[in-house]
Amino acid sequence: MKKRSPLRIFFSVVKALLLREIQTRFGSQKLGYLWAVVEPMAMIVFFALIHAKIGTKTSYDIVTFLAVSFVSYNLFKDIIFKNIDAFKANKNLFVYKQVKPFDALVSRAILEIYIQIFVVIVLIVIGYYFNVDMKAKDLLLVILGFFWMALFGFSLSVLFAVLNYFFENFGKIIRLMFLPMFFISGLFFTADTLPPNIRNILLFNPVLQFEEMIHGYYFYSLSDKYVNYTYIWLWTIIPLFLGLWLYRKVERKIIMS
Repeated sequence: MKKRSPLRIFFSVVKALLLREIQTRFGSQKLGYLWAVVEPMAMIVFFALIHAKIGTKTSYDIVTFLAVSFVSYNLFKDIIFKNIDAFKANKNLFVYKQVKPFDALVSRAILEIYIQIFVVIVLIVIGYYFNVDMKAKDLLLVILGFFWMALFGFSLSVLFAVLNYFFENFGKIIRLMFLPMFFISGLFFTADTLPPNIRNILLFNPVLQFEEMIHGYYFYSLSDKYVNYTYIWLWTIIPLFLGLWLYRKVERKIIMS
């Protein structure tokens, strides 16, 4: 029998773990995929009503703006939230030497990307039905921006997953941090609408810069002038390398524990 290469083993394991994740999360819930759409839809409607109530005037379609914001943010957030417990959730599988803890992180991240693609398709269908203006300034750059934000989330999730495995309350702290993050990450406002002193502080938040980047690519009336690409690139690369370095140091402990 021909021996498989490590790369082919990796892809096979990730595929198997991905199918297992789908079965675990949606197999017993026939409307599981529906709930993935309900969350962003509820937020879009809620904040659209708020903007309508206060009479917000924008140069872009507010519904489309909210949809782009919440889908990209949920992609980032859900990759972190699902991966932070990935080692503990899959520890029984590590008795098989082909299955590595890192494979669980990759499979869960891929599933979150698939889910958000499904959400985007549903939102596009709904948008066309209601004649919502969804035309993008540069669709390719918008897609690249989404995947960059997914990579950013994955980078943090690798580091957080390792730390959470050895520090029991670390995951709880991260989840608490996301509560204020929701309100300071540009999901329902743009950086240029903020007072300069507040804007300069909030731009230290890389999630706000990612949202500004995606908004700038999508809407004709917006730009990415407040995005520091070196800054968000470092936020992507440094956690990834630090997380992978720590993971390599403790991989055997994770498998054996």
